Amino acid sequence: MTGGYRIEAFASWRATADTPKPDISFVPPMERRRLTGVERAALSVAWQVRSEGDIPVVFASRWGEIGVTAKLMQQFHADGEMSPAGFSASVHNATPGAFSLLTKNHAPYTAIAARARSLEAGLLEALALKRPVVFVYAEEATPELYRGSFGDEQVACAVAVRLAPADDATFQAAFQVADDVPPLAVDAFVAFLEGRLARISSASFTLDRT
Repeated sequence: MTGGYRIEAFASWRATADTPKPDISFVPPMERRRLTGVERAALSVAWQVRSEGDIPVVFASRWGEIGVTAKLMQQFHADGEMSPAGFSASVHNATPGAFSLLTKNHAPYTAIAARARSLEAGLLEALALKRPVVFVYAEEATPELYRGSFGDEQVACAVAVRLAPADDATFQAAFQVADDVPPLAVDAFVAFLEGRLARISSASFTLDRT
């Protein structure tokens, strides 16, 4: 099965010495204080690709609110209880929920977690809708608690893209199943969006620029 899609807008952010924190200046100060690391990263890019009116959102993250979850576990271990407010912020769909509230978007949203293949699983979900959609992928930096246990440390990053099926497509998607393909990397996906790569492949699809 194949299909053509147009990239209507995209944005990306990666924590570096020059950009250690994402720009969320558009969020009201009172709300800004309550945002988690993942929400800050995701909203910084999702805001740049938002559209007028309601549009479905697909959010993907391998670890999701791992920083909040780590704090809750430490709190429970020390005090025998955990913050209800903290728990509500630890769920995987907290980020797309925050985006929907911020943009007053009443369309449905989906939160995806698929281990190392979370990026491609989320993108596949977005493409399968065959309608205008905002896709967002975000991770926060590996919490201190897990450093040394996760292998390579995760750098905080996020990418968002607004897609639409179109005849004047930016890329063609060919769907397949191939277990021997390495997980899709965020840097490769960003390079594809920027036009620096003509093709990217995952275990479930191949994208070719047109």
